[in-house]
Amino acid sequence: MDKFVRKLSRDEVKSLSRAKKPHLKQATLKSLGGVTDVKRILQIKELLDCKGITEDQIVGLLSELDKCPTIPIHVVSETGIGRSVGPLRKHSDSTIAEVAKRLISVWKGKIRDMPIAPVSAPRNQFSLLSTCGGSAEDVRKRAVRLISANMANRSLDGAKMIERDIFINNQMVIDKTYKTKVRQKVFEMRRSEACSSKD
Repeated sequence: MDKFVRKLSRDEVKSLSRAKKPHLKQATLKSLGGVTDVKRILQIKELLDCKGITEDQIVGLLSELDKCPTIPIHVVSETGIGRSVGPLRKHSDSTIAEVAKRLISVWKGKIRDMPIAPVSAPRNQFSLLSTCGGSAEDVRKRAVRLISANMANRSLDGAKMIERDIFINNQMVIDKTYKTKVRQKVFEMRRSEACSSKD
């Protein structure tokens, strides 16, 4: 058996290592032309809704939205990004107001260009935001109510902060994992309250 094995020279080893290796490149969402990053749009919406955001941050977020004009209108309506960008049209900073007006006019133009009777989606197609039923905002409101009902001081602001933390840690997606995390937090609060009442 050893007679069939032969030692290769250094030149042969180098030529074999260079020969015909396919150069593969991993595709990212930015490299794909018509793909919309819904998760990033939700993050931008959440950041625009924050009260402590600076004007520079607003300009950066709006310019990021402006750079991707291929956002389909159903993504705009389901994410609710228009409700966050709309009030910025009347902002005191002229650059923010200009970019916001331009984005809203582009999105309204897409609505005007839609056919009068749009084709309905197939029944097995689910919403971008919620796979568990109900709209995303309704699910989040119910989570805040559940958390505040089980808090010792019943603080609505504290419950909103806890829910927002869970939402961000779940990558701003409403799904079964999000609901499970909310329930876990409620059970933790009940357990800590029961332990403190025993003392």
